Amino acid sequence: MNEQKTHEDLLNYYIGLLSKIQHYREMAGLAHWDMATYAPKQGKSMRSEALGTLSTEAFKMSVSPEMQNILTELSEEEHFNKLPEKYQRSIKKDIKHLDKFRKIPEDQYRDYVVLTSKAQNIWEKAKEDNDFETFQPYLEKIVDFNQRMAKLVGYEGHPYNALIDRFEEGMTVEKLDTTFGELKRGIQGILDKIKNSSKTLNKRLESVNLSVEKQKILSEKILEKIGYDFECGRLDESVHPFTIGLNPKDVRVTTRYQEDFFKTALFGTIHEGGHGMYEQNIPLELFKTSVGSAASTGMHESQSRFWENVVGRSEAFWKGLLPEFTELFQDEIDKLTLEEMVDYINIVEPSMIRVEADELTYSLHIILRYELEKDLIDGKISVKDLPKLWNEKMKEVIGIEPKDNREGVLQDVHWAGGMFGYFPTYALGNLYSLQLTEALKKDLTDFTTLIENHNFAPIKGWMIEKVHQRGNLRTAEELIKEITGEGLSVKPYLSYLEDKYKKIYQF
Repeated sequence: MNEQKTHEDLLNYYIGLLSKIQHYREMAGLAHWDMATYAPKQGKSMRSEALGTLSTEAFKMSVSPEMQNILTELSEEEHFNKLPEKYQRSIKKDIKHLDKFRKIPEDQYRDYVVLTSKAQNIWEKAKEDNDFETFQPYLEKIVDFNQRMAKLVGYEGHPYNALIDRFEEGMTVEKLDTTFGELKRGIQGILDKIKNSSKTLNKRLESVNLSVEKQKILSEKILEKIGYDFECGRLDESVHPFTIGLNPKDVRVTTRYQEDFFKTALFGTIHEGGHGMYEQNIPLELFKTSVGSAASTGMHESQSRFWENVVGRSEAFWKGLLPEFTELFQDEIDKLTLEEMVDYINIVEPSMIRVEADELTYSLHIILRYELEKDLIDGKISVKDLPKLWNEKMKEVIGIEPKDNREGVLQDVHWAGGMFGYFPTYALGNLYSLQLTEALKKDLTDFTTLIENHNFAPIKGWMIEKVHQRGNLRTAEELIKEITGEGLSVKPYLSYLEDKYKKIYQF
Protein backbone atom coordinates (compact mmCIF):
# COMPACT_ATOMS: atom_id res chain seq x y z
CA MET A 1 0.00 0.00 0.00
CA ASN A 2 1.14 3.53 -0.79
CA GLU A 3 2.11 5.61 2.26
CA GLN A 4 -0.08 8.49 1.03
CA LYS A 5 -3.26 6.42 1.27
CA THR A 6 -5.74 7.81 3.78
CA HIS A 7 -7.23 5.87 6.66
CA GLU A 8 -10.44 5.46 4.66
CA ASP A 9 -8.49 4.19 1.63
CA LEU A 10 -6.76 1.56 3.75
CA LEU A 11 -10.02 0.40 5.30
CA ASN A 12 -11.78 0.23 1.93
CA TYR A 13 -8.91 -1.79 0.48
CA TYR A 14 -9.16 -4.23 3.39
CA ILE A 15 -12.95 -4.51 2.98
CA GLY A 16 -12.45 -5.15 -0.75
CA LEU A 17 -10.06 -8.03 -0.04
CA LEU A 18 -12.49 -9.55 2.45
CA SER A 19 -15.30 -9.27 -0.10
CA LYS A 20 -13.29 -11.15 -2.73
CA ILE A 21 -12.44 -13.91 -0.26
CA GLN A 22 -16.10 -14.18 0.76
CA HIS A 23 -17.24 -14.43 -2.86
CA TYR A 24 -14.89 -17.35 -3.52
CA ARG A 25 -15.99 -19.05 -0.30
CA GLU A 26 -19.64 -18.54 -1.17
CA MET A 27 -19.21 -20.19 -4.57
CA ALA A 28 -17.19 -23.01 -3.00
CA GLY A 29 -20.00 -23.47 -0.48
CA LEU A 30 -22.56 -23.62 -3.28
CA ALA A 31 -20.48 -26.25 -5.05
CA HIS A 32 -20.31 -28.28 -1.82
CA TRP A 33 -24.07 -28.01 -1.30
CA ASP A 34 -24.72 -29.16 -4.87
CA MET A 35 -22.39 -32.15 -4.46
CA ALA A 36 -24.24 -33.22 -1.33
CA THR A 37 -27.73 -32.82 -2.79
CA TYR A 38 -28.43 -32.88 -6.53
CA ALA A 39 -25.16 -33.30 -8.44
CA PRO A 40 -25.02 -36.46 -10.62
CA LYS A 41 -22.71 -39.12 -9.21
CA GLN A 42 -20.44 -39.15 -12.24
CA GLY A 43 -19.92 -35.39 -12.02
CA LYS A 44 -18.78 -35.27 -8.42
CA SER A 45 -15.12 -36.03 -9.13
CA MET A 46 -14.75 -33.10 -11.53
CA ARG A 47 -16.68 -30.88 -9.17
CA SER A 48 -14.11 -31.73 -6.50
CA GLU A 49 -11.42 -30.21 -8.72
CA ALA A 50 -13.44 -27.01 -9.18
CA LEU A 51 -14.11 -26.83 -5.45
CA GLY A 52 -10.38 -27.23 -4.84
CA THR A 53 -9.62 -24.29 -7.11
CA LEU A 54 -12.20 -21.99 -5.52
CA SER A 55 -11.16 -22.84 -1.96
CA THR A 56 -7.48 -22.46 -2.79
CA GLU A 57 -8.01 -19.01 -4.30
CA ALA A 58 -9.77 -17.89 -1.11
CA PHE A 59 -6.98 -19.40 0.98
CA LYS A 60 -4.26 -17.70 -1.11
CA MET A 61 -5.88 -14.29 -0.66
CA SER A 62 -6.26 -14.78 3.10
CA VAL A 63 -2.50 -15.37 3.51
CA SER A 64 -1.23 -13.23 0.61
CA PRO A 65 1.41 -10.46 0.84
CA GLU A 66 -1.43 -8.04 0.03
CA MET A 67 -3.35 -9.17 3.09
CA GLN A 68 -0.24 -9.10 5.25
CA ASN A 69 0.60 -5.55 4.16
CA ILE A 70 -2.87 -4.13 4.74
CA LEU A 71 -3.16 -5.84 8.13
CA THR A 72 0.23 -4.42 9.13
CA GLU A 73 -0.80 -0.90 8.17
CA LEU A 74 -4.23 -1.04 9.80
CA SER A 75 -2.66 -2.47 12.96
CA GLU A 76 -0.62 0.68 13.45
CA GLU A 77 -1.92 2.66 16.41
CA GLU A 78 -2.91 5.74 14.39
CA HIS A 79 -5.25 3.63 12.26
CA PHE A 80 -6.28 0.82 14.62
CA ASN A 81 -7.61 3.14 17.33
CA LYS A 82 -9.91 4.86 14.83
CA LEU A 83 -11.57 1.60 13.79
CA PRO A 84 -14.95 0.38 15.08
CA GLU A 85 -14.79 -2.74 17.27
CA LYS A 86 -15.92 -5.04 14.44
CA TYR A 87 -12.88 -4.13 12.33
CA GLN A 88 -10.48 -4.28 15.26
CA ARG A 89 -11.63 -7.82 16.08
CA SER A 90 -11.66 -8.73 12.39
CA ILE A 91 -8.06 -7.58 11.94
CA LYS A 92 -6.89 -9.49 15.01
CA LYS A 93 -8.55 -12.67 13.72
CA ASP A 94 -7.03 -12.24 10.27
CA ILE A 95 -3.56 -11.68 11.69
CA LYS A 96 -3.86 -14.85 13.76
CA HIS A 97 -5.08 -16.78 10.70
CA LEU A 98 -2.32 -15.41 8.49
CA ASP A 99 0.43 -16.07 11.00
CA LYS A 100 -0.67 -19.70 11.29
CA PHE A 101 -1.81 -20.73 7.86
CA ARG A 102 0.71 -18.98 5.61
CA LYS A 103 3.04 -21.76 6.77
CA ILE A 104 0.97 -24.27 4.77
CA PRO A 105 2.22 -24.54 1.15
CA GLU A 106 -0.45 -23.49 -1.34
CA ASP A 107 -0.15 -26.61 -3.49
CA GLN A 108 -0.54 -28.85 -0.44
CA TYR A 109 -3.65 -26.95 0.62
CA ARG A 110 -5.23 -27.33 -2.81
CA ASP A 111 -4.39 -31.04 -2.93
CA TYR A 112 -5.97 -31.44 0.50
CA VAL A 113 -9.22 -29.72 -0.50
CA VAL A 114 -9.48 -31.96 -3.58
CA LEU A 115 -8.60 -35.00 -1.46
CA THR A 116 -11.31 -34.32 1.13
CA SER A 117 -13.89 -33.57 -1.58
CA LYS A 118 -13.17 -36.90 -3.25
CA ALA A 119 -12.92 -38.71 0.08
CA GLN A 120 -16.48 -37.68 0.96
CA ASN A 121 -17.74 -39.36 -2.20
CA ILE A 122 -15.61 -42.45 -1.49
CA TRP A 123 -16.92 -42.52 2.10
CA GLU A 124 -20.53 -42.39 0.90
CA LYS A 125 -19.98 -45.48 -1.29
CA ALA A 126 -17.84 -47.22 1.36
CA LYS A 127 -20.59 -46.75 3.96
CA GLU A 128 -23.18 -48.10 1.56
CA ASP A 129 -21.00 -51.16 0.82
CA ASN A 130 -19.71 -51.63 4.40
CA ASP A 131 -16.21 -51.37 2.95
CA PHE A 132 -13.71 -49.62 5.24
CA GLU A 133 -10.69 -50.86 3.23
CA THR A 134 -11.66 -48.72 0.22
CA PHE A 135 -11.93 -45.61 2.39
CA GLN A 136 -8.82 -46.34 4.51
CA PRO A 137 -6.11 -44.95 2.17
CA TYR A 138 -8.00 -41.66 1.81
CA LEU A 139 -8.40 -41.34 5.56
CA GLU A 140 -4.71 -42.12 6.09
CA LYS A 141 -3.76 -39.21 3.81
CA ILE A 142 -6.21 -36.91 5.60
CA VAL A 143 -4.83 -37.82 9.03
CA ASP A 144 -1.29 -37.37 7.75
CA PHE A 145 -2.09 -33.87 6.48
CA ASN A 146 -3.70 -32.88 9.79
CA GLN A 147 -0.69 -34.14 11.70
CA ARG A 148 1.62 -32.10 9.47
CA MET A 149 -0.66 -29.06 9.64
CA ALA A 150 -0.60 -29.14 13.45
CA LYS A 151 3.20 -29.02 13.36
CA LEU A 152 3.24 -26.24 10.75
CA VAL A 153 0.79 -23.90 12.49
CA GLY A 154 2.21 -24.68 15.94
CA TYR A 155 0.63 -25.55 19.25
CA GLU A 156 1.23 -25.76 22.97
CA GLY A 157 0.71 -29.05 24.77
CA HIS A 158 -1.10 -31.64 22.66
CA PRO A 159 -0.95 -31.46 18.82
CA TYR A 160 -4.76 -31.77 18.75
CA ASN A 161 -4.90 -28.26 20.25
CA ALA A 162 -3.93 -26.85 16.86
CA LEU A 163 -7.00 -28.48 15.30
CA ILE A 164 -9.65 -27.82 17.94
CA ASP A 165 -8.68 -24.12 17.95
CA ARG A 166 -9.96 -23.80 14.37
CA PHE A 167 -13.47 -24.55 15.60
CA GLU A 168 -13.42 -23.53 19.27
CA GLU A 169 -10.93 -20.72 19.81
CA GLY A 170 -8.98 -21.15 23.04
CA MET A 171 -10.21 -24.70 23.73
CA THR A 172 -7.56 -27.31 24.56
CA VAL A 173 -7.20 -31.04 25.20
CA GLU A 174 -6.42 -30.22 28.81
CA LYS A 175 -9.78 -28.42 29.25
CA LEU A 176 -11.69 -31.02 27.25
CA ASP A 177 -10.29 -33.96 29.20
CA THR A 178 -11.51 -32.41 32.46
CA THR A 179 -14.88 -31.27 31.07
CA PHE A 180 -15.62 -34.50 29.21
CA GLY A 181 -14.50 -36.61 32.15
CA GLU A 182 -17.09 -34.90 34.37
CA LEU A 183 -19.71 -35.10 31.62
CA LYS A 184 -19.12 -38.81 30.98
CA ARG A 185 -19.35 -39.71 34.66
CA GLY A 186 -22.53 -37.70 35.09
CA ILE A 187 -24.28 -39.21 32.06
CA GLN A 188 -23.26 -42.76 32.94
CA GLY A 189 -24.57 -42.21 36.47
CA ILE A 190 -27.99 -41.15 35.14
CA LEU A 191 -27.92 -44.05 32.69
CA ASP A 192 -27.38 -46.49 35.56
CA LYS A 193 -30.42 -45.05 37.39
CA ILE A 194 -32.55 -45.49 34.29
CA LYS A 195 -31.39 -49.10 33.85
CA ASN A 196 -32.41 -49.81 37.46
CA SER A 197 -35.79 -48.09 37.07
CA SER A 198 -38.94 -50.23 36.93
CA LYS A 199 -40.68 -47.69 34.67
CA THR A 200 -41.34 -48.92 31.12
CA LEU A 201 -41.93 -46.34 28.40
CA ASN A 202 -44.48 -46.82 25.64
CA LYS A 203 -42.82 -47.95 22.40
CA ARG A 204 -45.88 -48.30 20.15
CA LEU A 205 -44.55 -45.69 17.72
CA GLU A 206 -41.41 -47.74 17.03
CA SER A 207 -43.46 -50.02 14.79
CA VAL A 208 -45.12 -47.20 12.87
CA ASN A 209 -44.20 -46.24 9.29
CA LEU A 210 -44.91 -42.65 8.28
CA SER A 211 -45.20 -41.38 4.72
CA VAL A 212 -42.04 -39.54 3.65
CA GLU A 213 -44.14 -37.01 1.74
CA LYS A 214 -46.08 -36.18 4.91
CA GLN A 215 -42.83 -36.01 6.89
CA LYS A 216 -41.67 -33.36 4.41
CA ILE A 217 -44.82 -31.36 5.08
CA LEU A 218 -44.23 -31.66 8.85
CA SER A 219 -40.57 -30.64 8.53
CA GLU A 220 -41.45 -27.46 6.64
CA LYS A 221 -44.24 -26.62 9.09
CA ILE A 222 -41.96 -26.96 12.10
CA LEU A 223 -39.20 -24.88 10.51
CA GLU A 224 -41.71 -22.12 9.83
CA LYS A 225 -43.06 -22.31 13.39
CA ILE A 226 -39.69 -21.91 15.11
CA GLY A 227 -38.71 -19.02 12.85
CA TYR A 228 -36.56 -20.33 9.99
CA ASP A 229 -37.04 -17.89 7.10
CA PHE A 230 -37.82 -19.68 3.83
CA GLU A 231 -37.42 -16.37 1.98
CA CYS A 232 -33.73 -16.68 2.86
CA GLY A 233 -33.35 -20.45 2.76
CA ARG A 234 -34.56 -23.84 1.63
CA LEU A 235 -34.92 -27.42 2.89
CA ASP A 236 -33.45 -30.32 0.91
CA GLU A 237 -32.35 -33.93 1.41
CA SER A 238 -28.84 -35.31 1.85
CA VAL A 239 -27.18 -38.49 3.12
CA HIS A 240 -25.89 -36.59 6.15
CA PRO A 241 -27.98 -33.56 7.29
CA PHE A 242 -26.14 -30.23 7.27
CA THR A 243 -26.56 -26.46 7.12
CA ILE A 244 -24.64 -24.17 4.84
CA GLY A 245 -24.77 -20.40 5.19
CA LEU A 246 -23.71 -18.91 1.86
CA ASN A 247 -24.70 -15.51 3.24
CA PRO A 248 -27.39 -14.38 5.72
CA LYS A 249 -29.90 -14.14 2.86
CA ASP A 250 -29.14 -17.64 1.54
CA VAL A 251 -28.93 -20.27 4.27
CA ARG A 252 -29.74 -23.84 3.20
CA VAL A 253 -30.56 -26.79 5.44
CA THR A 254 -30.91 -30.48 4.64
CA THR A 255 -32.42 -33.45 6.42
CA ARG A 256 -32.80 -37.20 5.89
CA TYR A 257 -36.11 -39.06 5.80
CA GLN A 258 -36.73 -42.63 6.97
CA GLU A 259 -40.21 -44.07 6.64
CA ASP A 260 -39.67 -46.49 9.53
CA PHE A 261 -37.90 -44.05 11.89
CA PHE A 262 -39.47 -40.60 11.68
CA LYS A 263 -37.36 -39.20 14.55
CA THR A 264 -34.43 -38.94 12.10
CA ALA A 265 -36.09 -36.28 9.96
CA LEU A 266 -38.12 -34.74 12.77
CA PHE A 267 -35.22 -33.88 15.03
CA GLY A 268 -32.67 -33.59 12.22
CA THR A 269 -34.81 -30.85 10.69
CA ILE A 270 -35.26 -28.97 13.97
CA HIS A 271 -31.53 -29.33 14.66
CA GLU A 272 -30.50 -27.89 11.30
CA GLY A 273 -33.17 -25.21 11.65
CA GLY A 274 -31.40 -24.01 14.80
CA HIS A 275 -28.17 -23.72 12.83
CA GLY A 276 -30.01 -22.01 9.99
CA MET A 277 -31.58 -19.33 12.17
CA TYR A 278 -28.15 -18.47 13.62
CA GLU A 279 -26.77 -17.98 10.11
CA GLN A 280 -29.80 -15.99 8.93
CA ASN A 281 -29.55 -13.53 11.81
CA ILE A 282 -25.89 -12.60 11.71
CA PRO A 283 -25.95 -8.86 10.84
CA LEU A 284 -24.90 -8.03 7.29
CA GLU A 285 -22.50 -5.37 8.58
CA LEU A 286 -20.63 -8.10 10.47
CA PHE A 287 -20.90 -10.63 7.66
CA LYS A 288 -18.77 -8.35 5.49
CA THR A 289 -15.88 -8.68 7.97
CA SER A 290 -14.02 -11.64 9.44
CA VAL A 291 -16.32 -11.59 12.49
CA GLY A 292 -19.44 -12.31 10.45
CA SER A 293 -19.75 -15.86 11.72
CA ALA A 294 -20.72 -17.74 14.87
CA ALA A 295 -18.74 -17.17 18.07
CA SER A 296 -17.56 -20.77 17.65
CA THR A 297 -18.72 -24.08 16.27
CA GLY A 298 -19.74 -25.10 19.80
CA MET A 299 -21.87 -21.96 20.16
CA HIS A 300 -23.40 -22.73 16.76
CA GLU A 301 -24.20 -26.20 18.05
CA SER A 302 -25.81 -24.71 21.15
CA GLN A 303 -28.50 -23.24 18.95
CA SER A 304 -29.33 -26.48 17.16
CA ARG A 305 -29.30 -28.52 20.37
CA PHE A 306 -31.46 -25.93 22.14
CA TRP A 307 -34.19 -26.09 19.51
CA GLU A 308 -33.89 -29.85 18.98
CA ASN A 309 -33.83 -30.93 22.64
CA VAL A 310 -34.81 -28.22 25.10
CA VAL A 311 -37.72 -27.19 22.88
CA GLY A 312 -38.41 -30.04 20.44
CA ARG A 313 -38.30 -32.93 22.92
CA SER A 314 -40.28 -31.13 25.61
CA GLU A 315 -43.79 -32.03 26.71
CA ALA A 316 -44.78 -28.38 26.22
CA PHE A 317 -43.79 -28.44 22.54
CA TRP A 318 -45.88 -31.54 21.87
CA LYS A 319 -48.90 -30.16 23.71
CA GLY A 320 -49.01 -27.57 20.97
CA LEU A 321 -48.02 -29.78 18.05
CA LEU A 322 -49.85 -33.03 18.73
CA PRO A 323 -53.23 -32.01 17.20
CA GLU A 324 -51.54 -31.07 13.91
CA PHE A 325 -49.35 -34.17 14.00
CA THR A 326 -52.25 -36.58 14.56
CA GLU A 327 -54.32 -34.90 11.85
CA LEU A 328 -51.48 -35.13 9.33
CA PHE A 329 -50.79 -38.79 10.10
CA GLN A 330 -54.34 -39.92 10.92
CA ASP A 331 -54.15 -42.75 8.36
CA GLU A 332 -50.95 -44.15 9.89
CA ILE A 333 -51.46 -43.61 13.65
CA ASP A 334 -54.59 -44.29 15.66
CA LYS A 335 -55.50 -42.37 18.85
CA LEU A 336 -52.07 -41.02 19.72
CA THR A 337 -51.75 -39.59 23.23
CA LEU A 338 -49.37 -36.93 24.51
CA GLU A 339 -47.83 -39.42 26.94
CA GLU A 340 -47.11 -41.88 24.10
CA MET A 341 -45.37 -39.22 22.04
CA VAL A 342 -43.33 -37.83 24.95
CA ASP A 343 -42.32 -41.38 25.90
CA TYR A 344 -41.28 -42.24 22.37
CA ILE A 345 -39.14 -39.17 21.70
CA ASN A 346 -37.41 -39.46 25.08
CA ILE A 347 -36.74 -43.20 25.32
CA VAL A 348 -33.20 -43.83 26.54
CA GLU A 349 -31.80 -46.75 24.64
CA PRO A 350 -28.08 -46.76 23.79
CA SER A 351 -27.81 -46.97 20.00
CA MET A 352 -25.08 -47.47 17.40
CA ILE A 353 -25.81 -44.39 15.31
CA ARG A 354 -24.89 -40.96 16.68
CA VAL A 355 -27.53 -39.00 14.74
CA GLU A 356 -30.22 -41.37 16.01
CA ALA A 357 -28.99 -41.39 19.61
CA ASP A 358 -31.26 -40.40 22.47
CA GLU A 359 -30.61 -37.08 24.17
CA LEU A 360 -28.90 -38.63 27.20
CA THR A 361 -26.35 -40.88 25.48
CA TYR A 362 -25.63 -38.54 22.54
CA SER A 363 -22.67 -36.88 24.24
CA LEU A 364 -21.09 -40.28 24.90
CA HIS A 365 -20.87 -40.76 21.12
CA ILE A 366 -18.97 -37.47 20.91
CA ILE A 367 -16.58 -38.34 23.73
CA LEU A 368 -15.82 -41.66 22.01
CA ARG A 369 -14.89 -39.88 18.78
CA TYR A 370 -12.86 -37.25 20.62
CA GLU A 371 -10.80 -39.90 22.38
CA LEU A 372 -10.03 -41.63 19.08
CA GLU A 373 -9.31 -38.38 17.24
CA LYS A 374 -6.74 -37.04 19.66
CA ASP A 375 -4.91 -40.41 19.68
CA LEU A 376 -4.88 -40.46 15.87
CA ILE A 377 -3.39 -36.98 15.67
CA ASP A 378 -0.86 -37.79 18.39
CA GLY A 379 0.17 -40.93 16.47
CA LYS A 380 -0.78 -43.29 19.30
CA ILE A 381 -3.13 -45.26 17.05
CA SER A 382 -3.30 -45.98 13.31
CA VAL A 383 -6.14 -45.58 10.81
CA LYS A 384 -6.03 -49.30 9.97
CA ASP A 385 -6.87 -50.11 13.61
CA LEU A 386 -9.88 -47.79 13.79
CA PRO A 387 -12.65 -50.38 13.17
CA LYS A 388 -11.43 -52.57 16.02
CA LEU A 389 -10.75 -49.64 18.36
CA TRP A 390 -14.13 -48.08 17.53
CA ASN A 391 -15.97 -51.25 18.50
CA GLU A 392 -14.00 -51.56 21.73
CA LYS A 393 -14.73 -47.93 22.63
CA MET A 394 -18.44 -48.38 21.90
CA LYS A 395 -18.54 -51.31 24.31
CA GLU A 396 -16.58 -49.40 26.95
CA VAL A 397 -18.31 -46.01 26.74
CA ILE A 398 -21.87 -46.81 25.61
CA GLY A 399 -22.17 -50.50 26.44
CA ILE A 400 -23.02 -51.87 22.99
CA GLU A 401 -20.99 -53.10 20.02
CA PRO A 402 -21.57 -52.49 16.27
CA LYS A 403 -22.27 -55.49 14.06
CA ASP A 404 -20.36 -53.96 11.10
CA ASN A 405 -18.39 -50.89 10.01
CA ARG A 406 -21.45 -49.29 8.42
CA GLU A 407 -22.98 -48.72 11.85
CA GLY A 408 -19.52 -48.30 13.39
CA VAL A 409 -16.52 -46.38 12.15
CA LEU A 410 -18.07 -45.46 8.76
CA GLN A 411 -21.20 -43.78 10.07
CA ASP A 412 -19.98 -40.14 10.06
CA VAL A 413 -18.77 -38.02 7.14
CA HIS A 414 -16.65 -35.65 9.30
CA TRP A 415 -13.31 -37.44 8.98
CA ALA A 416 -13.75 -37.76 5.22
CA GLY A 417 -14.18 -33.98 5.15
CA GLY A 418 -11.02 -33.48 7.20
CA MET A 419 -12.94 -32.04 10.15
CA PHE A 420 -10.58 -33.19 12.90
CA GLY A 421 -11.24 -31.08 15.99
CA TYR A 422 -14.91 -30.63 15.11
CA PHE A 423 -16.59 -33.47 17.02
CA PRO A 424 -15.99 -32.03 20.53
CA THR A 425 -18.06 -28.98 19.60
CA TYR A 426 -21.22 -31.10 19.52
CA ALA A 427 -20.90 -31.89 23.23
CA LEU A 428 -19.78 -28.34 24.01
CA GLY A 429 -22.95 -27.17 22.26
CA ASN A 430 -25.03 -29.27 24.65
CA LEU A 431 -23.34 -27.58 27.62
CA TYR A 432 -23.70 -24.05 26.21
CA SER A 433 -27.35 -24.71 25.31
CA LEU A 434 -28.36 -25.30 28.93
CA GLN A 435 -26.32 -22.39 30.23
CA LEU A 436 -28.18 -20.21 27.74
CA THR A 437 -31.51 -21.81 28.69
CA GLU A 438 -31.02 -20.94 32.35
CA ALA A 439 -30.29 -17.30 31.44
CA LEU A 440 -33.22 -17.19 29.00
CA LYS A 441 -35.68 -18.46 31.62
CA LYS A 442 -34.69 -15.64 33.95
CA ASP A 443 -35.67 -13.11 31.26
CA LEU A 444 -38.66 -15.01 29.83
CA THR A 445 -40.37 -16.35 32.94
CA ASP A 446 -43.27 -17.68 30.82
CA PHE A 447 -40.83 -19.82 28.77
CA THR A 448 -42.87 -23.06 29.05
CA THR A 449 -46.15 -21.33 28.21
CA LEU A 450 -44.57 -19.74 25.14
CA ILE A 451 -43.52 -23.18 23.93
CA GLU A 452 -46.96 -24.70 24.61
CA ASN A 453 -48.59 -21.92 22.59
CA HIS A 454 -45.96 -22.22 19.85
CA ASN A 455 -45.18 -18.55 20.35
CA PHE A 456 -41.51 -18.88 19.50
CA ALA A 457 -40.87 -15.29 18.45
CA PRO A 458 -39.81 -14.06 21.94
CA ILE A 459 -37.47 -17.07 22.36
CA LYS A 460 -35.94 -16.61 18.92
CA GLY A 461 -35.68 -12.86 19.57
CA TRP A 462 -33.74 -13.46 22.80
CA MET A 463 -31.28 -15.73 20.98
CA ILE A 464 -30.87 -13.19 18.19
CA GLU A 465 -30.13 -10.38 20.63
CA LYS A 466 -27.84 -12.32 22.96
CA VAL A 467 -26.08 -14.67 20.52
CA HIS A 468 -26.71 -14.29 16.78
CA GLN A 469 -26.16 -10.56 16.44
CA ARG A 470 -22.86 -10.71 18.28
CA GLY A 471 -21.30 -12.73 15.47
CA ASN A 472 -17.70 -13.52 16.34
CA LEU A 473 -17.03 -10.30 18.23
CA ARG A 474 -16.35 -12.52 21.25
CA THR A 475 -15.03 -16.03 21.66
CA ALA A 476 -17.60 -18.56 22.90
CA GLU A 477 -16.01 -18.50 26.35
CA GLU A 478 -16.24 -14.69 26.48
CA LEU A 479 -19.79 -14.66 25.14
CA ILE A 480 -21.13 -17.26 27.58
CA LYS A 481 -19.56 -15.32 30.46
CA GLU A 482 -21.24 -12.09 29.28
CA ILE A 483 -24.64 -13.78 29.01
CA THR A 484 -24.60 -16.06 32.06
CA GLY A 485 -21.93 -14.64 34.36
CA GLU A 486 -19.79 -17.80 34.27
CA GLY A 487 -17.59 -19.72 31.87
CA LEU A 488 -18.19 -23.14 30.39
CA SER A 489 -19.90 -25.40 32.93
CA VAL A 490 -21.16 -28.99 32.91
CA LYS A 491 -23.50 -28.51 35.89
CA PRO A 492 -26.56 -26.91 34.20
CA TYR A 493 -26.64 -29.63 31.55
CA LEU A 494 -26.32 -32.52 34.00
CA SER A 495 -28.98 -30.95 36.26
CA TYR A 496 -31.31 -30.64 33.28
CA LEU A 497 -30.78 -34.29 32.32
CA GLU A 498 -31.21 -35.49 35.90
CA ASP A 499 -34.46 -33.56 36.37
CA LYS A 500 -35.86 -34.57 32.99
CA TYR A 501 -35.21 -38.28 33.22
CA LYS A 502 -36.12 -38.51 36.89
CA LYS A 503 -39.60 -37.33 35.88
CA ILE A 504 -39.83 -39.63 32.84
CA TYR A 505 -38.35 -42.78 34.38
CA GLN A 506 -39.45 -42.11 37.95
CA PHE A 507 -36.14 -43.08 39.56
